[in-house]
Amino acid sequence: MSSKRIISQKCVETFDRETGEVKEENKVTVYSVPKEPAYIKLYLEDIGKLYELPNNSSSLLYELLRRMDYDGLISLNSTNKKMICKRTGYKVQSLDNYLQNLIKNELFIREGRGVFKPDPHLFGKGEWSEIHKRREAWIKVSYSTDGNRSVQGGFVDSSVVKGGENEKV
Repeated sequence: MSSKRIISQKCVETFDRETGEVKEENKVTVYSVPKEPAYIKLYLEDIGKLYELPNNSSSLLYELLRRMDYDGLISLNSTNKKMICKRTGYKVQSLDNYLQNLIKNELFIREGRGVFKPDPHLFGKGEWSEIHKRREAWIKVSYSTDGNRSVQGGFVDSSVVKGGENEKV
């Protein structure tokens, strides 16, 4: 991924109290931020099909994502859940089951009680540089040729999963 070069220049003027001389200091900072990658609009119904989510549940996913803040978190208390259910026509238990399904399919991670973090590779809100940081911290899953699954990232320790058992690497 290419980077966008950003140059920041700051000019600071100071005065020598004894001589009245103006001293000027220029400070130039150069840093790079990855450019936002090309994207394709993907509809929530398509994500539901790709991840085999329950039929006609895209309205629930939409309502959940509407509540995502600029830190990439969705906070759900009982009032929020009731409001979502009222808008979508689902029951609270169905919403809870749906959230478990999103976690099982690794579309969301549970951050704490009632707090969920959607996969930043699929869902983003806010500045690209912040979304990029969340992507870098997200779980990375890879598979070896013998079928071992390696999970790495800022949220999960490295481990190998084979036959349903976790072993530390």
